[in-house]
Amino acid sequence: MIPMPTVRIACWADYVCPFCYLQMGVLDRFIETSRVPLVLEWHAFELRPEPIALIEPDGEYITNIWLNAVYPLAAERNVKVRLPPVAPRSRLAFETAFFSRTVGRFDAVHRALFKAYFEHGRDIGRADVLLEIAAECGVDRAALAASLAAQRFKTAIEDDEARAGRLGVTGLPFVMLSHAGDEAKARPPVVVRGVAPVEHLTAALDRLLADTPAADLRSPARTKRVAS
Repeated sequence: MIPMPTVRIACWADYVCPFCYLQMGVLDRFIETSRVPLVLEWHAFELRPEPIALIEPDGEYITNIWLNAVYPLAAERNVKVRLPPVAPRSRLAFETAFFSRTVGRFDAVHRALFKAYFEHGRDIGRADVLLEIAAECGVDRAALAASLAAQRFKTAIEDDEARAGRLGVTGLPFVMLSHAGDEAKARPPVVVRGVAPVEHLTAALDRLLADTPAADLRSPARTKRVAS
């Protein structure tokens, strides 16, 4: 019997992007119901890194996005969210998540960061808040504090973002399906952009497994990186 191929799902996201949070449940269902083994890899993409100006958390721009897009989609997907009272940078949150990966707590911390921000309005741009969130997930507070102070994962985060630039990522979430292992050299990946339903992901997987030319299945990418 020919073994089923393993497919890698590379997902670029930001902890301050509500659409990335709303896509998590869809990815979970896609993985649970897939007919082939899937490996999910999360990658960093800061929507507003230094020196891009931060948005006003209660400004007209972000309020309109939430009223017209975020809340309707959250209701459709039965996800609890509320407009956070702060709009932080996400570099320290990524530093926290990357550290948690080294101690086997990535999934717990990854989900906790999204939930803390979009359900409880906690400021995930502050080191003290991040230390509390990670500690609640079983991460050693002192070790994480040392890692944050040293910016241990600065290069890894910037490498993720540089790769995103080469791939043409302009909006989040951005998902790329590809064959794991040596097969990746011969078979082009398939890209799914935005808050796509499970059906789009399934269609992308079908195209990848059918060895069709590279596909780019688009759904509206409602959150974009903002130029300074």
